Amino acid sequence: MDNYSDKRIYLAVEIEPGTLLRMIRNLLFLFTFLLFSEASAQFIVQGKVTDAETGDPIPFASVLLKGTTLGMNTDFEGNYSLSAKSLPDSIVVSYIGYLTQSKPLSNQAEQTLNFQLRPSDFQLEAFVFEAGENPAFEIIRKAVAKKKEFDKRSLTAYETKNYTKIEIDIDHVAEEFAQRKSVRKVTAVLDSIKQLTNDEGEKILPIFFSETLSKFYYRNNPELRKEIVEKSRVTGVGITDGSTTSQITGSVFQEYNFYKNWLSILEKDFVSPIADGWKAFYDYDLMDSVLVGQDSCYMLQVYPRREQDLAFSGTIWINKETYALKQVDLTIPKETNLNFVERIKIQQELVPTPPGPLIPSKSRIQIKIGQVTPKTAGLLAKFYTSSDSLKLNDPAPTSFFNQAVVLKPDFNTGNEEFWRANRQDPLSSEELAVLQMVDTLKRIPVIRFYTEGLKFFATGYLPVGKMDLGPWPGFFNYNNVEGIRLGVGGRTNLKFSNKWLLQGYLAYGFKDERFKYTGSVTRVLDRNRWTTMRLGSQREIEQVGLEIASLEGNSIFLAASRFGTLRRAYMSTKHELNFQREFFKGFLFSAAVNVAQFEPLYDFYYLDKDTRDYRSRFETTEARFALRYGRDEIVIINDNERVSFGPSKWPIVQLNYARGLRWLGGDITYDKLSFYLYQRLNMGMLGVSRYELDAGKVFGEVPYPILKNHLGNETLFYTSAAFNTMNLNEFASDQYLSLRYRHFFEGFLLNKIPLIKKLKWRAVANANFLYGSVQDKNVENSPNRDPNGNPLETFGSLDPYVPYVELGYGIENIFKFFRVDFFHRMTYLDNPEAKPFAVKISAQIIL
Repeated sequence: MDNYSDKRIYLAVEIEPGTLLRMIRNLLFLFTFLLFSEASAQFIVQGKVTDAETGDPIPFASVLLKGTTLGMNTDFEGNYSLSAKSLPDSIVVSYIGYLTQSKPLSNQAEQTLNFQLRPSDFQLEAFVFEAGENPAFEIIRKAVAKKKEFDKRSLTAYETKNYTKIEIDIDHVAEEFAQRKSVRKVTAVLDSIKQLTNDEGEKILPIFFSETLSKFYYRNNPELRKEIVEKSRVTGVGITDGSTTSQITGSVFQEYNFYKNWLSILEKDFVSPIADGWKAFYDYDLMDSVLVGQDSCYMLQVYPRREQDLAFSGTIWINKETYALKQVDLTIPKETNLNFVERIKIQQELVPTPPGPLIPSKSRIQIKIGQVTPKTAGLLAKFYTSSDSLKLNDPAPTSFFNQAVVLKPDFNTGNEEFWRANRQDPLSSEELAVLQMVDTLKRIPVIRFYTEGLKFFATGYLPVGKMDLGPWPGFFNYNNVEGIRLGVGGRTNLKFSNKWLLQGYLAYGFKDERFKYTGSVTRVLDRNRWTTMRLGSQREIEQVGLEIASLEGNSIFLAASRFGTLRRAYMSTKHELNFQREFFKGFLFSAAVNVAQFEPLYDFYYLDKDTRDYRSRFETTEARFALRYGRDEIVIINDNERVSFGPSKWPIVQLNYARGLRWLGGDITYDKLSFYLYQRLNMGMLGVSRYELDAGKVFGEVPYPILKNHLGNETLFYTSAAFNTMNLNEFASDQYLSLRYRHFFEGFLLNKIPLIKKLKWRAVANANFLYGSVQDKNVENSPNRDPNGNPLETFGSLDPYVPYVELGYGIENIFKFFRVDFFHRMTYLDNPEAKPFAVKISAQIIL
């Protein structure tokens, strides 16, 4: 009997052994995939974090998946990328100084979310420690103690390949400014181009963009720098030739080393957060311990003890093991005692070299200039530098550093394909739009008109083809000798030749009915070791003690002294042959032969020692030699001229010698020896000092116009080149020693006065000393009366044991432009017409 529950159906299948193994393997793979597919599923969220106002990346921002521990910091370009097995409902981005922002997440395997963070006015309150020391202090103390280990200046030498880009924009355009007829012409043309705006909807108008690929060289002991610009692309409103601009848009001018105690930015000195005297300037908060790359770091908030000090506010990251700086994100806030500057922001990423010192791998600097008046616009300048291909300890010879910046012959030949292939970081879509807009802007006629006009006013010259017309201050003058004076001049530019420079001017005085002129031909023999030969000729009205050659750097004072009444004027005719060469870095030698005629336009006589006759005119033939040394002076070649940006730390020293030669046609034999020393001193929290030491001696018997006629100042305007309570031609010397000392307190004193500090006034001080004397023989050959007994103008001499002393104090930055100085004359008060007290004013554009 059949039992239903025991019924079976049996199937017989014949399978080969190899096929069976493959089936088992496939089944196992399918089983494993089904088992782990849910656990191994990955979601990727990526994007970029930028500043909502400027569009710049925000590095080091915190990105966190809400409700989880998954997060990271953005890289230097503001990018982030997170992977997760499952996603929460949102992602949060935060950074100190910005409003925190969150965005919802969708259920997608990959998604891109970009964040534009708005700056926040929220100020982080300082932690209050009731017992013990602020824990951040111990971290800073250890970082400062190990500065020498990580300062790149301790390297013997290094070389990097650098990429630098600079962008300058007009922003915060006032409505009244935008409605001007000339501005509307510009915006009408730009309407066809993608408009760049900040987060508030305000248009940003780019006016300059540059890219530079270069090799940067550094050598220690002596400390020298050089940049070889391999490729450069410069486009900007008013830029007619990129050779000069390309020298200053590279990385040599974008160095920021926080291991220095003081950083020079826009010719102001800002104290580093890890300076030796950090505790006098900064407070710190230990915010967190974070992982930056592979390094565990302390994250510290820094801020100035006094809001108007030249100090930084922001965040620094310090390696927990080595106490080396890892990253910085620092800002100079608007409250700092600066003019026009609303913000300076510096972001930097540092990497260690094999010996230990740190090299900045990437730096980003942003300088925001506010509106000078409510009816104008502001400026926004952005600088970015990245470095790679580091080479160490292969110092080049000193002669290699003769010129701070060198352009390769084909520096401006790179096309768009070259830049795409060689720039270290690709341009963003916004930067590509900037390039297009700047190229369009500079071709608009009204833009070209205004930019050329501004350049003409600033430089004094107007480019017209291969010539530059100018300088414009020489076009018109009026004084008691010439009456109305009209002139015209010009010079050749680089389009004419890079080896020859021709320049000159012609002027006519309608009262004296005389032509005046100057002309010169310069041959550039060597541009690497700057070597030139110059032949010049001049016929011009000069003033004793106010010669044009000695006042070239004081154009306002020179122009003021040549209007109105001329003092002790004379017609000067000069012919000169000059040679100069830079033998090694900073060491310039020059030699010249000068033939000059002195034709007085006032009553003047001197006693000829040979004939014992009184003469009013004389001729001199001088052989001159000069040595000038600036150890760390930065010099560039501007077209066919050598331009100095001044020294950084070491003094400028100059030694001059001149020999008056009778056998070459001169009337007088003499020797003149002089020594000059200039230095800028950083006095820390006390401010900045500058001093000039000048000493000299005249050997021989000479008329007083050949002596050192010390420069006085009878104008209302202040000048550092003169003694401001001394009258013109009051003193002359044949041996002398002078010291002019100027100190700028910046905000040191007035920043502490509650009401005054809001005005951002800054105290200044002056102290000028002069020792001098005249030998009896030089007094005797300058008589008080002419041969007919009429009185003559002569000179005064100093007591060799009593110095001339004047002390001054003043306030600068009044209404951001004006300066007032008060001077007290301390000695020689019994001289006729002596002024014991003087007030001088000046106008200046300073930060």
